[in-house]
Amino acid sequence: MSESILVHICCSVDSHYFLSQLQLMYPEKKFIGYFYNPNIHPRQEYNLRYSDVQRSCQMLNIPLIEGEYECQEWFESVKGLEDAPEKGERCIKCFDTRLENTAKVAHKMRIPLFTTTLLSSPLKDSETLYKEGDQIAKKYDLDFLKVDVRSNGGTQRQSELANKDKLYKQNYCGCTFALSKQRDLHNQLILEMMSNIGKQIMPGSNEQRLAVFQKRTECEAKGIKYILNKCPKIVWRNMRSYCVDNSQVIDSYLLAFSKSKRLVKTGYIVCMERELHLDSESIRIQVGYASKDDSVFLGLSDVNKILKTSYHNVREMMFSPPEYEKELVLRSLICGADSINPIIIIDKIILYSLKIFIDARFQETSVFNITTDS
Repeated sequence: MSESILVHICCSVDSHYFLSQLQLMYPEKKFIGYFYNPNIHPRQEYNLRYSDVQRSCQMLNIPLIEGEYECQEWFESVKGLEDAPEKGERCIKCFDTRLENTAKVAHKMRIPLFTTTLLSSPLKDSETLYKEGDQIAKKYDLDFLKVDVRSNGGTQRQSELANKDKLYKQNYCGCTFALSKQRDLHNQLILEMMSNIGKQIMPGSNEQRLAVFQKRTECEAKGIKYILNKCPKIVWRNMRSYCVDNSQVIDSYLLAFSKSKRLVKTGYIVCMERELHLDSESIRIQVGYASKDDSVFLGLSDVNKILKTSYHNVREMMFSPPEYEKELVLRSLICGADSINPIIIIDKIILYSLKIFIDARFQETSVFNITTDS
């Protein structure tokens, strides 16, 4: 396979342009992609990036090999370097880990030349990569291909191509340590490392991104026109919440966009009958209003009526929640679409005072969105 070049691939945004340029520079060569990135966390993010690289390689007619996701081995390799700055020792160790693994695969496949799409990233230092690549190549009697695709407007063309071909443009390198520093700098939650306990798909979550890009691929397979863009949104996360009834924590479900409470007393709860108009039918429900607070309570049976669900108890709802969009509809019906009152679902409305603790976070973030041609 002397006519081949093994190309380590880090992500689709870098590889798509890098590989297309290599095809132009070396038309007589055969390129084989190798996706080896145990530095990408969490696993859902890894899966999304790999899936996008698969799509890119199919578009470029380049075969792709997936390496092992050796996550624990990667953590061991950078042990003690967790606090190193970006482009520092941890990054060099991360480059070495991935380049050495690529060199081993190239040696095993008898491919004398290898390179990496990391050279395409404007966030990586080319000279460092050249040096590390050459040193590793010598160990395995290989050559490291050093190319510059960034100069003379290359970085801008890379971004334009990524937009044109609707690639997944991630906003962090993949490393959990770099991500933590990035989010801490802006005092933001690390949404990428959070998942709903009941696997509910929430805006800005790993699950939501996966769903959007899976839909993109499905639309392309079916020939459906679509627009992929980013929408700035205020996203909400419930970090922790509970209700206390006479020193006993009771099962409760907190509706999306409920604001924080620091163990407040509700005072007695006033129960009012409300009539809701849903599609072609009207239903009557009971809504509990705290006398000393702005919290609102719903009984599970009435929630089942509104959402047309069949939960037996709130605990079941906690581990198998309704769709996020249905929660927003429920909030709109009870308190209004722009409300942030705590809306708390319990098995049955209690008329005496409760204590409420809610640690909720609101954060502006850009959320991928896909709109299809109806």
